[in-house]
Amino acid sequence: MTGPGTAPGTAPPLPPFTVGIVLYPGVDILDVAGPHEVFAFFDGEVIGRTIQVATVAASTDPIQTSGVLKVVAQYAYDAAPHIDMLFVPGGGNGLQDAIGDTALLDFLSDRAGKARYVVSVCTGGLLLASAGLLDGYKATTHWGFIECLKLFPKVTVVNGCPRWVRDGNRITGAGISSSIDESLFMVQTIVADLAGGPDAEEKAQLASQQAQLSIQYNPDPPFPGGDPCSVSYDVFEPVNAGMTGFRAALNEAIEARLHPVAKAYKATVEA
Repeated sequence: MTGPGTAPGTAPPLPPFTVGIVLYPGVDILDVAGPHEVFAFFDGEVIGRTIQVATVAASTDPIQTSGVLKVVAQYAYDAAPHIDMLFVPGGGNGLQDAIGDTALLDFLSDRAGKARYVVSVCTGGLLLASAGLLDGYKATTHWGFIECLKLFPKVTVVNGCPRWVRDGNRITGAGISSSIDESLFMVQTIVADLAGGPDAEEKAQLASQQAQLSIQYNPDPPFPGGDPCSVSYDVFEPVNAGMTGFRAALNEAIEARLHPVAKAYKATVEA
C-alpha cells in the first residue's frame, strides 16, 4: 500500500533520522552548538533519509545556559518525536540539580531504550550514568570530572585522555570542544551502519570529511595540549584547582542520587 502522494509501486520515504539534543538549565552552549552545526551539514542522502536535529527539554520556556545566553527547545518531553540518536550535552552550574532530576532521567531512560545510539559529551556522561544508562559500559567525560564518573560502580572509566569512547551503542565524549570531533565520528558511524553496500566505509569517511569541510574544522590552536596528558603541571594545577568546588558539588549530587535513603537521613539529622 502506498500513502498519499506516493507513486504506485514506490516505497514511501523513510522517516528523518533524528538527532535529539536534550537541554536543561546550566547546559553548556558549545556542547549543543557544535553537534548542531555538524549535523546541519550532514547530507542524509547517503543513508536515504533526511537528517533533522531536534532540541528537547522539560518545556519550551527559555533555558539559562552555563553562560549569559538562553536557549529555547523545540519540543517538550511529551511532544518530542522519535529520536534515533539521543545526545546529552554537559553543563555547568545547574548540572548538580539535573543529576537528581527524575523527569529528565526518566526521559533519558525511555528514549535511550528506543534510540539506535546513546551519546553524551563532557559532563553529560554523568547524566547518562545517573540514569543508569552507562551501567556495564566503558565511558569517559571531561577530564576534570573523571573522579565523579568513577563514583558510579557499574561504569568502567577508561584511562588516558580519549576524545571519545565507543562501547556498543554508547558513545561518550571528553570535554567541551570534543563535541565537534565526536559528532564527526558519529556521522561516520551512522553512514557506516546504515548506508549498506560494499563501499559503506568509504561513504562513511567521505560524509564525515564533507561535514568537517562544511564547517571548516581544521583546528590550529596557538599552543599544543588541552588535556592533562599533554600539558605541564604548571598549566594543569591551577585549572584543576579551580574546578574543586564544582567537583565537590557534583560528587554530593551523585552520592544523593546513588544513596537517596542516606541523603534523606543526613538531612533529617542536620535539621
